[in-house]
Amino acid sequence: MRCLKIKKIFIHGWSFSSQIWKNLYNAENSIFLDLPFHGSNRDYTDSQILEKFSSDVLQTIEQSQEEVSLIGWSLGATVCVLTALKKPKKLKKIILVGFSPKFMDRKLGHNPVFVKAFFLALKTDFKDTVLNFRKLATGKKFSDIPLPQKEGSIKLLREFVNLDLTDSLSQIDIPVYLIHGKKDRVINYQASVFASQQFKNARLILTEDNHAPFLKNSELIARLV
Repeated sequence: MRCLKIKKIFIHGWSFSSQIWKNLYNAENSIFLDLPFHGSNRDYTDSQILEKFSSDVLQTIEQSQEEVSLIGWSLGATVCVLTALKKPKKLKKIILVGFSPKFMDRKLGHNPVFVKAFFLALKTDFKDTVLNFRKLATGKKFSDIPLPQKEGSIKLLREFVNLDLTDSLSQIDIPVYLIHGKKDRVINYQASVFASQQFKNARLILTEDNHAPFLKNSELIARLV
């Protein structure tokens, strides 16, 4: 990473790409990362994906000459938390949009029965399942955003849904901002309510939006960074 004046790092959610942040592309000194097997980040290790990627993000933060704010949406928010748990010295704050500390939980994430059915649907018809998921999350299929690589993205998603961070949140000392839409049909907004009570220094912002409140109001994030 040659850019040494990074102040903001954005990480998108599963099945999308860094293009989802286009309303924030003008944010100064920012980079927009693609998750493994998404966007331009197609070739990636297919084991311990989240651990490896959060270590990559850590390295990017440490290479910056500036303090960095880390912004993540959905699975990207989980990457932010995993990175913050590694205690990077230059990490200033994290902003978590639609975060779940334990996805396989009806209150803190999504109904496990539906999650299992979703994985079966991905195997049967990957394209339509992904596009329908995008619409559930955002209200649009975003057909202009390329589909993720099938096998790798499914492995990444499986790591995510099997993760339980509920007992780790209290280890994070830096400021944490949680943004969650109360009409979110992917992750129960109570997940962010719970997380705000576990982090040592958290602020909770609830909106009347779906899983992607920043699409209608990019100022939600812009004001915090």
